[in-house]
Order: sequence, then structure tokens, then C-alpha cells
Amino acid sequence: MWRLALAGKARGIFFYASLYALLLPGLSFIYQWRVAAWPATPGQLLHGEVRKVGGTEWAPANQDYALDALYTYSVDGRQYQGRRISPWVMVASHNARFILQKQLRQISHDSQGRVQVFFNPRNPAKSFLLKPGWFGRGVTLLLAVCPALLYWRSYHD
Repeated sequence: MWRLALAGKARGIFFYASLYALLLPGLSFIYQWRVAAWPATPGQLLHGEVRKVGGTEWAPANQDYALDALYTYSVDGRQYQGRRISPWVMVASHNARFILQKQLRQISHDSQGRVQVFFNPRNPAKSFLLKPGWFGRGVTLLLAVCPALLYWRSYHD
């Protein structure tokens, strides 16, 4: 395969591209699976918004946005601060910023205004306000498996 890829042959390039696609989303899937099992603790959301990233653009469609959050929580009597809302790090365009706004609305609040903070039991300083759901994990798994299946179907039928 290596010689085919170096020679610029489609089969060799497709093989390594599908291997790469299997590895990265595959590792992401494993990480998301582990995060989904993290325990939760109550916390206080101090700040949460969709903010502009980079310089201000003349055309609104060229402006990028990201989530900005700050929350506090405690585990075993020790106080922590977190900034990450989700394992999915995302920057959205002006037209797609509704996705980030939807993520903010998905943060669950209890009757006292506290939020659920999901933390890594091995390293409680690592936390998120949203766990990866079945849909996101499914998409990640498809991204990992589909290129390998396409390669197999193309060259081994």
C-alpha cells in the first residue's frame, strides 16, 4: 500500500485516508463514550454566551462565533472552575451560530438555578456542562467506519 500511495495511485491514497479517518474519529468516539459516563455535581453558571471570535468582519456572514462560559462547582469539598460546555469544540459562522445558541439552551438548570456539571472522576478539574449524546456519538462512529467500509467495498468485492 505504501508504494501505491507514494506513486499517487488512488487505491494507496484511499487506503491511508480511510485508515486516518478510522483512527481520529475512532479515538474521539472512545473519548465521548468515556465522558458520557462521568458523574455530575451541582454547579453555578456565572457566565454563558455566544461571542464573536477574531476581528469584526464587514460582512456579518464572515464573522465567526464560539461559546464562552464560566461556571463553578465542587467535588469532595474542593472548588473548581470550568469553561467548557461540551466535548465538541465548535466555531460557527454568523449563519450557523444558532447551533451554539441551542447548546446553551440545552444546559439543564434545577429549581434553584444550579446547573449540572459533569466532571472527570480521575481529574475533577476537567468538566463539561453537556454530555455527548447518542446522536453525536453515532455521527462520530459513522465518520470513523464509513471510509473504511467504502474502501473495502471498492477494492475487495
